[in-house]
Amino acid sequence: MKLEVITVSPNEDRVLLFFDPEDDSGDDDKVRSYLAENSLGPKREYTETRESTDYNVYYFGHCYIKDHMESLTAMASEGAP
Repeated sequence: MKLEVITVSPNEDRVLLFFDPEDDSGDDDKVRSYLAENSLGPKREYTETRESTDYNVYYFGHCYIKDHMESLTAMASEGAP
């Protein structure tokens, strides 16, 4: 899973979680389990192609997920190449 924070305005951030459907490492499953265990559902889900990879993207408002950013950032770092 890759994590990206986009600043929309000084008081508004968006958090995007990118899941690679071809990744068999189990890292994405850990993140999805964490989200489910904490009753965190994305505001939107969609597919986006980046660098020839079709990612499943979860969009969250920062205010909604801010208390979980440390855990999610750690999980994103674990899965980084």
